[in-house]
Amino acid sequence: MIIDLAREKLKALTDERGMDNELITINCRALSPEEAIGNPLHDDYPIQLGKERLIEAEFMGKKGQAFSDSYFHYTGSVKEILSFRLDTNARRAIFISSLNAIMAEIGKMPEALHCKNDDLMRCGETFAGYLDKFAGAAQNVLLVGLQPRLLEILATRKHVRVCDLNPDNIGTKKCGVTIDGPERFAENARWADAVFATGSTVVNGTIDSIVKARQDTVFYGVTIAGIARLAGLRQFCHITGATHA
Repeated sequence: MIIDLAREKLKALTDERGMDNELITINCRALSPEEAIGNPLHDDYPIQLGKERLIEAEFMGKKGQAFSDSYFHYTGSVKEILSFRLDTNARRAIFISSLNAIMAEIGKMPEALHCKNDDLMRCGETFAGYLDKFAGAAQNVLLVGLQPRLLEILATRKHVRVCDLNPDNIGTKKCGVTIDGPERFAENARWADAVFATGSTVVNGTIDSIVKARQDTVFYGVTIAGIARLAGLRQFCHITGATHA
């Protein structure tokens, strides 16, 4: 599993630095929508609709975040985080936000903090440039996880299909595109020339099936930042500067 591979690589990095046995505390908490994304122009983001929360870990002054639909507050050491059972969305969210904070502290990446306010619009603008550069020839694009600003860009440039887990979205139309449920993923992945998937798939446990279907999937957002670097996944994120293919 991708998350287990990332854990092994993170443990090797912390062992090199003697962090594993240090009494270093990682504090995890859930942010309110305003804390997480500020007051953007639009009000259609999942976190504003109460479908997700942004979990934030702090480690030696560095922070890391991860989206999840479930969570609990947690305080623990690096050693405890590395031995965490990863059998629920809440546990995976704590582990991944902590992983992001640790990776930032040891200098392997910038802090994985979600953009706020007007930066959410700039994310869409940056994505347009990324799309032209790395997927310009793609005609059919699958978006896994409804991200409104990315869908707006895709709908004006490509033939688009969307898969989402939220039952409130499935069957509705956004930007002229009918939102499919997860049962249509395999079919849509075969149809697509390019796949963009939310990084929160590493929290909800679907990332392995996505990568198995399409190894060239580009994952977007801050949640996946540390995992992408450790596992060698393709990632787009405006705020961390990750725009590699």
